Amino acid sequence: MMVQRWAGSTALAAICLIGTPALAQEDAQNAQPGTDQAGRGLQDIVVTAQKRSQNIQDVPATINALSAETIKDRQISSLQDLQSSIAGLKFDPVAGNSNITIRGVGTTFTTGAGENSVSLHLDGVYLSSPQAAGLGQFDLGGVEVLRGPQGTLYGKNSTAGIVNFISAAPSREMEAGATLGYGNFDDVRGSLYVSGPLTESIRLRVYLDAEDRDGYVKNLQTGQELDDLRSHSARVGADADVTDNWSMETRLTYRREGSNGPYRQPYDLNRLSLPIQDTIVTPRRLNSPTLFDGNRTLVLGSWKNTFDVADGVTLVSLTGASKLRVNYNSLDSLAQGNPNDPIFPNLSIPIVQRVRVSTISQEFNLKGDTRGINWLAGAFYYRERNSSTGTVTLDPRLLGSPVALIRRSSDVIIRESASIFADATISISDTTRIFGGARGLYERAKNDLLVTFELPGGLVVSTDCAPNDPRQRLTDWSATGRLGVQHDLSNDVMAYGQVSRGYKSGGFSNNTCRNEYKPETVNALEAGLKTRFFDRRATLNIAAYYYDYKNVSIEQSTILGTSIVGAPKSVLYGLDLDGRVAVNDVLSFDGNLSLVHSEYKRFLSTGGAAFGDLDGTDLSGRALNKAPGASGTFGAQVVVPVSAGTLTLRGEAYLTSGYRLREYNDPALRQKGYELYNAYLTYEPNSTWTVRGFIRNISNTDYVLGTVLQLNGATGLFNPPRTYGVELSVKMQ
Repeated sequence: MMVQRWAGSTALAAICLIGTPALAQEDAQNAQPGTDQAGRGLQDIVVTAQKRSQNIQDVPATINALSAETIKDRQISSLQDLQSSIAGLKFDPVAGNSNITIRGVGTTFTTGAGENSVSLHLDGVYLSSPQAAGLGQFDLGGVEVLRGPQGTLYGKNSTAGIVNFISAAPSREMEAGATLGYGNFDDVRGSLYVSGPLTESIRLRVYLDAEDRDGYVKNLQTGQELDDLRSHSARVGADADVTDNWSMETRLTYRREGSNGPYRQPYDLNRLSLPIQDTIVTPRRLNSPTLFDGNRTLVLGSWKNTFDVADGVTLVSLTGASKLRVNYNSLDSLAQGNPNDPIFPNLSIPIVQRVRVSTISQEFNLKGDTRGINWLAGAFYYRERNSSTGTVTLDPRLLGSPVALIRRSSDVIIRESASIFADATISISDTTRIFGGARGLYERAKNDLLVTFELPGGLVVSTDCAPNDPRQRLTDWSATGRLGVQHDLSNDVMAYGQVSRGYKSGGFSNNTCRNEYKPETVNALEAGLKTRFFDRRATLNIAAYYYDYKNVSIEQSTILGTSIVGAPKSVLYGLDLDGRVAVNDVLSFDGNLSLVHSEYKRFLSTGGAAFGDLDGTDLSGRALNKAPGASGTFGAQVVVPVSAGTLTLRGEAYLTSGYRLREYNDPALRQKGYELYNAYLTYEPNSTWTVRGFIRNISNTDYVLGTVLQLNGATGLFNPPRTYGVELSVKMQ
């Protein structure tokens, strides 16, 4: 009831205050995708959600888009930062992996075995691995977030939605810039770029950055600072007008991150793992003899060719490739040995993990606008090779032996996906359009897994899950698509409705033999209204939806491995509101609100006895993991002309109701509602210099991000604490 009252009052306030960026009529086709033409101004946003440039108000879907200037002003450099600007999107890193949900749809993987239900793309290239999700978000020209299943134009693993990261494009005029920033935790970061034409037909952009930050977390036993960051990045982009009918875009991205992590800690005195762990549950404090260390490296390239093959007909070829390397040299599995424990002092069970992922992809799109029909047809191929090794070493004292028990897993996954698709929007009158499309998918996967135990005395025991086991093979055919109608009620009001289907491929656990999980599907109904009013100085977009969600996959960890279980059927429905109002040229308000009701319809407990749910317990009726009933972001912004330049002040709040961290009823597995408050300042004395300041999580709120269940306990990690900083940028043209 409290959540319902909070959600209702918040919705009323949102309807009174908000709208999406609004709103002067200018040539949208000249704007870059995902940006507004005036940066922090009040202009229509252009997106490429349907693989062509469109005004966001004309797209029959729920979309959030952030411009390059918005990303800079709000210091958005990660998915963690992005979620505070977009209600209904949750990003929870845990054990070095990234779990992402939109509208409550997502997966709970902690080992990197599967793929996310939210499909991430960087410059059109699909990022498959959960370990790569937090990489590559720098030097951006825009971000687009599409809510709901996107089974037609995107297809692969998009049951929850899409997040498109669009890198900054080379400029047509010569320019260069540099930024230097400093924040608390001795956060030092800098970047520089140069961009412009090499010839009349070739443009180049080169970007470099680096950051060094102390850790948020203190290991009281070793003195090591955990969750720190040491990173450097580079991106090279080249655009060329090869001929009058052929243009080319290439991007090469590199990023390397090092950290004393990943780590996790116990966070509830009533829910501590066995063997008995340290009883320190203070946020960002732990007591472990383990020395933590890890690093990740991503290299990604894209090559896009656009050909004008006929009048109004365009062929687009997009080739992508990526390599990911992950080295976790010390990930403490059960964490925190207690030096004062009389039986097992300084107990530690470290994990060493290595991951190597290589991908290639090719997509062709043939699109055009013929006699009132805007159409697109395409084909897509994707191949991934994912190899991982993991070693878990049990402390000898647990077995009463001088020799440790070592568990080793070696896993090689090959995934292939191929699909063909078509989509069209047909104008049946000046005000009414019908749209629809279909996609046929073929998925194939094989998983060669070998698990061995090195026992005291030197004996090696292997499981019966040897490489080339035919029971570790998966082949699937599926069809997805959408069908809908949109109608212009006036020049400023558009209504739409659609049915759609999304699909995410199945697979296998990467450390438990013959543990197959089924493909995930979402059948969705959505209806929406996009409006502009107050002389186009305000917008309010509303969408209601219903999901029939099947086979959501959830990982459950024990000391003997991590298995994957599935909930055969779930239901979600809800309401999204998004908008902005420009009171005048000085003051504006913006925000978005997400209301979600979710529940498992068929789901039997497995491995939950220690959490109060014996195997076979019916979990029907419980809310899905990480699906808050209500969440919202609300901001106010003032743009003040001063004697020398412009000063922009912005304050924003993110609010969420409580939600389940995991499916069981244990109190330790539920996160209470919380609020986050941020403030930003941007001062531009002229077109050359910009000063930006920020403070995030002003109230220093603590909440749990991701949770790993093991034996009878729960470990996880907390959000970043209060952070603040300032940066100085110079731009020369």
